[in-house]
Amino acid sequence: MPVRRRMLAATILLAVATAARADDIVTMPTANQLKAGEVDVAAYYIDLRLPSGAPQFVHYQTLYVGLTDRFEIDIHRTDVNRDKKSVVLVGSAKLLSETPTRPDLVIGVRNFTATRTTLNPSVRDKSDDPSAFLSAAKTFFADPEKPGPPLMRLHLSLGTEDWTLLGESRHGGVFGGVQALIKPWLGAVVQHDGTDLITAITLMPPRTGLTFKGGTFGDHYWAGVAFRKHL
Repeated sequence: MPVRRRMLAATILLAVATAARADDIVTMPTANQLKAGEVDVAAYYIDLRLPSGAPQFVHYQTLYVGLTDRFEIDIHRTDVNRDKKSVVLVGSAKLLSETPTRPDLVIGVRNFTATRTTLNPSVRDKSDDPSAFLSAAKTFFADPEKPGPPLMRLHLSLGTEDWTLLGESRHGGVFGGVQALIKPWLGAVVQHDGTDLITAITLMPPRTGLTFKGGTFGDHYWAGVAFRKHL
């Protein structure tokens, strides 16, 4: 590949890495990884469509921290109505960085501190099991010569069962989906976490670091706001 094309490709991929994180869906592992010194903090509300007597909503907060360009640590705090509060730690490492011919590849472990996340006796002992994942992502552009949207990012992951949300098995086997950046300020997501189909529309006001997002989580609905900054 000529030097000019290599520089253009690197610019495009850097632009994607900056934009892609804003489209992430809470709880689902992907190969999107923060750079050193980057921080992403978010708060979510999940409106649960469950029978009377079951939990009716979830308050969920996340903190993602890029320790280096290859290592990230995440903190997920969950407060489930009529259940319990819990904190789950996630560690991940980038094995490969995306180029025009290869994907991003990330390996990680959720709940590596083995924290119990539910009082439900039928799954209580499963909820503190750590789970592992291997995630890949590749970006495709409507116009490969331009470093901006519209673009599409395909995700494919392989994992072991994770029971940390609502006492349900997620991320077991193959899971993944699609992120789309339609405009610099507008995105969309369709993903499946192994249990639920997750959809979202994301709005990113320019030069604010903010992302407003919301959509469906299986039969449930969710909304959230995130802020990202380089320290």
